[in-house]
Amino acid sequence: MYRILSFVFVLFMFVSCGSGYTGIASKPDSDRSSDINDVDYEEVSDTDSDEVSGPDENPDTGEIPESDEVPESDEIPESDEVSDSDEIPDTDEVPDPDEVPDPDETDDFDGDSIQIRIVAGNITSGNKQSYDPGHGIRIFQALKPDIALVQEMNYGNNSVSDYKNFAQEIVGTNYYAVDNKQKCNNNKCNIPNGIVSKYPITDSDSWDDPNINDRALLWAIIDIPGEKDIFAVSVHLHTGPESDQVTAAKLIVDEIAKVKEKNPGKYYYVVGGDFNGDSAVSQNGFGKNNTFYVDGPDPVDEKGNGNTNAKREKQYDFVLADHPLHEFQVPVVYYSSEDATKTKIYENGLVFDTRLYDQSVLNEYFSPADQNDSGASQMQHMAVVKDFLIELK
Repeated sequence: MYRILSFVFVLFMFVSCGSGYTGIASKPDSDRSSDINDVDYEEVSDTDSDEVSGPDENPDTGEIPESDEVPESDEIPESDEVSDSDEIPDTDEVPDPDEVPDPDETDDFDGDSIQIRIVAGNITSGNKQSYDPGHGIRIFQALKPDIALVQEMNYGNNSVSDYKNFAQEIVGTNYYAVDNKQKCNNNKCNIPNGIVSKYPITDSDSWDDPNINDRALLWAIIDIPGEKDIFAVSVHLHTGPESDQVTAAKLIVDEIAKVKEKNPGKYYYVVGGDFNGDSAVSQNGFGKNNTFYVDGPDPVDEKGNGNTNAKREKQYDFVLADHPLHEFQVPVVYYSSEDATKTKIYENGLVFDTRLYDQSVLNEYFSPADQNDSGASQMQHMAVVKDFLIELK
């Protein structure tokens, strides 16, 4: 009996020791254990299976993966890397509506600024002071204006459809304004002022020129991208006396002061066209109340001549900006159609005379102008060009 009891006791001790050994071998290393416990299996299970576990592994069984299958701590996906269809993006990743660009504006500028080219031209030809012969139209097309301040704007029968065609030929849109005929000598504006724009013209009208009956002082509001629009005035002042030109300039300045009072900070202001002399370009004229920037330097042609009449002896034509707009003036640049790296640059603006270029140069930089356009029969003056790189605020 004693031998039997001794045998049972030894067998019991042997079994007990064997069970304890197995438990100790299964206990993971403390460092690896902390790595494993950092894994949230509910989050990881939504990720790509190739990145988390093999097809034979089941994290829900409670089995601990082999050491070479346990991801190191720097390989465990962070919570913001876990793909979950119900996950809400962080607020700093949601676009601010105020920072989203206006789709109507993105086609024409980089979001911070916009370049506007303004061309003034009394460039009719022929015996009827019109654009029908085509010389002036080709010049406008060659200069590529965004806004054209046009004098003697006669085209076809001066009908709505004619003016639309004129606008489309110059800037590619239907946007135009012309003298209010009720302000011109019993509804007859023989040589009306006009404004043609690439951008929408939202309003227009004209002021009476006290010295002239066959045209008025035309203005238009042009809706350019950004918070401020352009208030443009197209004029063809009296030939003489010079005091008449100054009188008209003062009238425009006084009317603009009223516009500013009602609409503070709403517009940039520009006046341009045929001044028939430079007397109005003074502190006594357009410079009154510091309204327009009237100091030089002025635009010049390819050879440095700033005169604009047909004989190139007198300066008649101008583009004047108010001081805020003047601050944005930049050189006028035309690019070669044959080599994008070649340019013609006019530091202070351009007086354009086709006769100063070989036809090959016109074809390259100023198509479709013809060398003889500026010398056409009864051609009035030379066109004047200024560029402005306007910061959008």
